[in-house]
Amino acid sequence: MGAGITGATGSTCAARVRAPGSGRVVTASATTSTKGRTVLSRSPSGAVVFPSIGAQRRVPEKGRSHKPATAPRERDPRPTVTRPEGVPDDAIASVFVVRAELAGMRLDRWLSAELPRLTRTRAQRIVESWAFAADAKPLSPAHRVRFGEVIAVYRPRWEEPPAPRDVAVVYEDAQLVAVDKPAGLPVHPTARYHDNTLTAVLKERYPDERVVLAHRLDRETSGVLLAARTPDAERSLKRAFAEREVHKTYQAIVHGEIADDRFVVDAPLALEGGEVAVRMCVRPEKKGGMASLTRFEVLERLDGFTRVACHPETGRQHQIRVHLAHVGHPIVGDKLYAHGDEVFLRSLDAPDDDALLSLLLLPRQALHAWGIAFAHPGDAAPLDQRAPLPADMAEFCRARPKHTLDPRGGG
Repeated sequence: MGAGITGATGSTCAARVRAPGSGRVVTASATTSTKGRTVLSRSPSGAVVFPSIGAQRRVPEKGRSHKPATAPRERDPRPTVTRPEGVPDDAIASVFVVRAELAGMRLDRWLSAELPRLTRTRAQRIVESWAFAADAKPLSPAHRVRFGEVIAVYRPRWEEPPAPRDVAVVYEDAQLVAVDKPAGLPVHPTARYHDNTLTAVLKERYPDERVVLAHRLDRETSGVLLAARTPDAERSLKRAFAEREVHKTYQAIVHGEIADDRFVVDAPLALEGGEVAVRMCVRPEKKGGMASLTRFEVLERLDGFTRVACHPETGRQHQIRVHLAHVGHPIVGDKLYAHGDEVFLRSLDAPDDDALLSLLLLPRQALHAWGIAFAHPGDAAPLDQRAPLPADMAEFCRARPKHTLDPRGGG
């Protein structure tokens, strides 16, 4: 494989919306009409004002704390493990170091916690044949893991699902590279993907360098990603992300026509804890929810859909997807938050069929990381890198007539 890099209805839900200039949080309800159009109603104080899609900086809201998060700690080098006899030479190894919060768990439960998409039954089968200590000693499902213990899990190499590997470079210098990740390409290796990942593509493109991604995107999300080419750049970029000095803009196509030009969703998020381990939900902070805020701006109203710009102030898992679903505007093609667990699990077990594609409208979630503004890790010069709207999202919009809502809500 080549390196793959080319040149430079009737439902109602509530959300908290911050009234402009007041510091107050008011309740807004999103009600979907039988026509599929949704109007976000709120206080008469007007739309929330914030910078447009091209803005590089956003001023923190008055009265809202933006205390910088602690910079990430440097990771220890990958532990050394001995390959057990009988494990095929081409088997793929995943090496883990047991975290303190998981110490004491049975090995099969621990593996399910580390790999949330694994059921416990599947984790038991893997452990029975493919889990080993660092010295190649086989481990049983009942083994109790210890803090700091090194565990290697192997699996036979199998043919990976296809994934796009043509990754465009949107910016590059000696210290960093910004790429436009296509939808469908995982960022890091998973149980299903090993060679068809962005990290593998970057390794092929820069064979003599250690190129480290500074952040991530979901497999189905397209758009701009930053990677460091030097240790100093890696530390600088990761610190900037931790201290919220990097400003990201996404574009999404959502169900329903949004009446407000601008609005804010301020809704804490937490893992739901159901059958799908990765699903997030809105949960009050006093019950474990993490503060989460996203600003939205309508870019284009279509017949039954809206294209929006999304400015996340925090970086929670699935934040934009959950916030939009929470106010009644799930993202087109979002298997988990637009259609539920059954559709999501069905899509994991088999390729999308015609019936599923007809339901989803797009084979992937219509979410794109459009722009990222940050200070260069070398000289602190401001940079604003952008990845154009991909063809599938652009064609979805072109194929639907534009629609202007009556300001009184009549359509």
